[in-house]
Amino acid sequence: MAARRSVLVLGAWIALTATAAGAERPAQLGCVERHFAVKAALVGDAWHLVGTNVDVMWRRGALRAFADALDDPDVADMFVQPYPTGPIVPVTVADQDPGRIRVESLFRLTYPKKDLRKTTFFGHPITLHGKVLPSLARVEARLQAASKDPDVRQFLSALGGGYNDRVIAGTQRRSAHAFGLAIDLNPKPSHYWRWQKGGWKNAVPQSLVDAFEAEGWIWGGRWFHFDTMHFEYRPELFDPACRLS
Repeated sequence: MAARRSVLVLGAWIALTATAAGAERPAQLGCVERHFAVKAALVGDAWHLVGTNVDVMWRRGALRAFADALDDPDVADMFVQPYPTGPIVPVTVADQDPGRIRVESLFRLTYPKKDLRKTTFFGHPITLHGKVLPSLARVEARLQAASKDPDVRQFLSALGGGYNDRVIAGTQRRSAHAFGLAIDLNPKPSHYWRWQKGGWKNAVPQSLVDAFEAEGWIWGGRWFHFDTMHFEYRPELFDPACRLS
């Protein structure tokens, strides 16, 4: 009987994904499947990302206000704001915060707590998700020469934290730290929008930002709500196939 139910469920899922007539598959779905532990499925006339105990819509409809998307996002919302790289420039456009929108169920599924691991970064102990450790090791290798620069070394002389199962201050949203995907460098020379007055500020050197971004980590200094100590492993935001046209 259990085998029969499995066949029926599998058959229903195949039928679901095969009824794509009149509903073109968004090009970005393959990219999302590559970076998260989900598969795309057509449910009625809407595309969903489906995994173990997870079923979220790719897109609900029209583009929504940033605040609405931040609190209750669909998957496409995560890619509406492209993440910029290159020279560090002040962020002056309100709510220009690429990467701050996260569909939490995707991250819980893809980065489960059981895979948290202890490691070190420039000699400082830190706990992060095991999937990010190879990338972090490459960041450290890239920074070996730059770390001799006092302007860089001050940010590596201490860490503000790694894994921390908490919400973002002032919200009910889970922090990227809750999934083991974020590392905060030394808070003392850093700038954070809740601490500062007068708008965007930064002292993090370009070489440090470049090393993290080259390995798939976004930087909180690229945000209007700036958090310059914060780096977060988000390789999907660097993948051209995930970008919305």
